[in-house]
Amino acid sequence: MKRGAVWRVGAALATTAVALAACSAMIPVNISGGLERPVATFGVDPAKPEKACLGGLAVHERSNAMMRPVWSIEARGRDCRGLRQVVYGETPEGFETTVEAAPLKPGVRYAIVGYGLTGGALSRVPWRGGDEVVFENGRWRPVTPQERGPRVDAGGEAPH
Repeated sequence: MKRGAVWRVGAALATTAVALAACSAMIPVNISGGLERPVATFGVDPAKPEKACLGGLAVHERSNAMMRPVWSIEARGRDCRGLRQVVYGETPEGFETTVEAAPLKPGVRYAIVGYGLTGGALSRVPWRGGDEVVFENGRWRPVTPQERGPRVDAGGEAPH
């Protein structure tokens, strides 16, 4: 392949990646319930969960810089599934468990990340959402920015 063709293909891929990133949406993921069976709901108002077309959901333990997965599910095939809530450890119909649920512990930070598609049949846009939470005093609460501490990259470097 000639150098000009390689540049055109590279430019097309970069343009596509930027376009896809610009066309993504954020949907809040809220956590409630007890330590043994927390419930993830979707939308701005936790009291009025919205139906989200969910492609997958993962829960990671935030111990030191590692993000150890403690539970993960993915929709079978390439289709997302419309759900209002997901209960920790329970695999919804049309999903498969990719990481079996481990017991959750009080006082430990967890990152919850979901993804899927928004919009109608002709205007599907990828979405991502999630939060960091901790179970304290009998309830789940968001982790504060101060508790999150400085951000580090994959090499363990903080931003300069």
